[in-house]
This record gives sequence, structure tokens and C-alpha cells, in this order.
Amino acid sequence: MRKIFIGISLFLSLAAGGAHAQDPLLDDVETSVEPDWAKIRISFVLPVNYMRHFPKEHGQLLQIFFTVTGLDTHDISLLEDVRHVSATPVLPATTITYDPPASLNLQRDPSSLSVRFDRDVDYQVRPGDDHRSIVIYLPVVPAQSAPADTTKDKPAK
Repeated sequence: MRKIFIGISLFLSLAAGGAHAQDPLLDDVETSVEPDWAKIRISFVLPVNYMRHFPKEHGQLLQIFFTVTGLDTHDISLLEDVRHVSATPVLPATTITYDPPASLNLQRDPSSLSVRFDRDVDYQVRPGDDHRSIVIYLPVVPAQSAPADTTKDKPAK
């Protein structure tokens, strides 16, 4: 029985050692608010090329597809990475997940981000000017400042 346990332990340690540890691809997630837009900037440790996103302008789940510049198939991060953005009066709570490519064919299966907002939102997605980030723009919706309609409570004259 001990030989079986040692054999299983050796197999598991070799299997784990075959896939070398890789650094996460996501570097940082920053938020900022301007008069018309709230921004979520997703920064990477390597240059990226934004390819496309889906759905185009509105939703609760956003998929962003990109390739990593100068990366060969041996350096691809196969580790899922999750980041959270706390809700603010302007931004919804957001979970950003790096999804490793489905295969080592980077042209057919690019890397992707799953961005899940806690509610449906409008957005625009653009590559960052630094070639190491992707920016999600959400329009700032003005808070309702009008008082509730109280005419129903007043008696008719």
C-alpha cells in the first residue's frame, strides 16, 4: 500500500512540475470618473492587441478578445486570474476574469476577459494608448434629483 501511495505522490509531483508556474497576465485594474464617463482600465504585464468584444454596446456579461504581443506558445499564462471592482455610486460592482486561450493556436483561440457587471450597463471598449491596457467606458447616468410624484396623495379640489 505504501508503494502505491509513493507512486501516486510521485506522479502528481511530476505532473505539477511539467507545467511550470507562470506569472499572471493581469497587472492592475484601475477606475476613474470623468464628467461624462466612468472608466475601468485593465492593465496587463505585457503588450496586448485588442481584437473585438461582444456584445457590442450593452449587457451584463462582456467578453473581450485580445492577443498578447511577442508571446510564444510556451509563455502563455494558463492561469485564470480574477479581479473585482467594488460598486460606487457611478460604477456597478464588476468581476473581471482572465480566461486562458482554449488551445495553443493563438490566431484561432485568442485570450479573453469575461467582464461581469452586477446589472445591465451601456459601455464602449477601446485599447489603451499604452498598448498594455484595455479600457471600458461606461456613461455616467445623472442621479434622479426630482422628488417623487406626490399628486396622488393630495385630495382633489
